[in-house]
Amino acid sequence: MMKYKHFVHWAAAALLFSPLFFIGTDTAAAAVPQSTAVVEKEIHGRQEKGFQAGPGIAVVQTTGGKVQGYVRQGIYTYHGIPYAEAKERFKPAQPVQPWQGTRLAMDYGPISTQPTSSFPNSTWEEPARSFAMGNNCQNLNIWTPGINDGKKRPVMVWLHGGGFQAGSSAESPAYDGANLSRRGDVVVVSLNHRLNVLGHLDLSAYGKDYQYSGNVGILDLVNGLKWIRSNIAAFGGDPQNVTIFGESGGGAKVLALMTAPEAKGLFQKGIVESGAVESMGPYFMDKKASAEIAALTLKNLGLTKDQVEQLQTVPYDTLTAASDKALKEVGAEYKVPQALGSGYGMSWEP
Repeated sequence: MMKYKHFVHWAAAALLFSPLFFIGTDTAAAAVPQSTAVVEKEIHGRQEKGFQAGPGIAVVQTTGGKVQGYVRQGIYTYHGIPYAEAKERFKPAQPVQPWQGTRLAMDYGPISTQPTSSFPNSTWEEPARSFAMGNNCQNLNIWTPGINDGKKRPVMVWLHGGGFQAGSSAESPAYDGANLSRRGDVVVVSLNHRLNVLGHLDLSAYGKDYQYSGNVGILDLVNGLKWIRSNIAAFGGDPQNVTIFGESGGGAKVLALMTAPEAKGLFQKGIVESGAVESMGPYFMDKKASAEIAALTLKNLGLTKDQVEQLQTVPYDTLTAASDKALKEVGAEYKVPQALGSGYGMSWEP
């Protein structure tokens, strides 16, 4: 059953993006580009530049500073651009600290910390795609047919699946936006944001510093959309023509943003591909239940309400074990059916 579920999950995204194999760059060599690299290949009987990278190529000015990507088969590509910074757990991310010089955007950035058991099973056809993980995972990827060209292309922002629990913007080759960008003449953006206990543990009862903790995962997405509004024109996109779309958990995130006052005006259209079941998607966690989950998590860790700051340094696996136990207990109390499997149990969500 689980293998079938993963197949449907990846197949749906694969049909959407119809990706090509990714041509990677040597990270060490790319760190200090001394010369321009151009790889020519024959496409439909003619020679075309398949890959371009080097000084002055694919450089864009953003609000944080200049970023440099690369060009692959005519698509300007950028990975791991930071749109915000989350230096503390359970608190809203802050604006990016501007950098000097040009920042390379050629490799995927960190993803939200999550249990490695939640990664899709790898095969020889689709090897596991693992990345650095951390609370400071607010970064995005961009694919565009042109930069600084004055054009106003539609912008499509992909929100990954995995519920509000797991996943990343690059967990599957199907999430590569190059083909969609090329065939649709659109700017494609994908985002990483905080998930699970780091994105949705409601500690609002424990002080003003944590008043938004139950929704910082959604606030990350809002910050990403704000960055897009301020910067996407330089990448050839129209900030007034933004569509958010996602499959499974990504579809549920579209629904969450459609109901979030902070997201008003940051996008104009939404596409929900699946992502709505009785216990997740159109339904979000009750405030009373979320408060109980937080209280039980502290209790399971042996912490009092006056020791809430210790949650900043509790090892992630320990924190997850305590909060997962709380989810199960509160789910049984409220008789909430588990989103997957049998029995009762709450799931992480806004």
